[in-house]
Amino acid sequence: MDTSEFTTISKLVRPENLNHHGTLFAGVASMWFVEGAFIEASRVYGDPSKIVCIKVHGMKFVRPGNNGDILQIESVLAHVGKTSLTIYTKIYKRLTKEMFVDGFVTFVTVDEKGRAMPHGIKYEKPSEGLGLKLWEEVERLRHSDSQTKM
Repeated sequence: MDTSEFTTISKLVRPENLNHHGTLFAGVASMWFVEGAFIEASRVYGDPSKIVCIKVHGMKFVRPGNNGDILQIESVLAHVGKTSLTIYTKIYKRLTKEMFVDGFVTFVTVDEKGRAMPHGIKYEKPSEGLGLKLWEEVERLRHSDSQTKM
């Protein structure tokens, strides 16, 4: 898989997307965030009917979105497990290139009964560049998650 190939979608922040502060409601932004990641996971796996979202990791808002902003959502494969695909997604303001939010979403491939199943995707850990950086961040998040389980 080529980690330089981002899936890209755009969204216009409209009045109905705003919260009581007059900025983009985090719930709407989160929906767009997961949607972008899902489209990338579907591109990678090829069958969206067998993909379910199981976790959003490290999603961090760094600035508000405002009415009229055009947001660019870019998603790329970051990590592959036996049954999982983790996608890195970033949202930024298209005209100014200011980062809005970024993080990761993990999806699992499932069978007809909704049970996790191996996806069969062959993907080696990248050896350099953005691909390696994203892979290592997912590994760090996974390790952190395993340390906090009760």
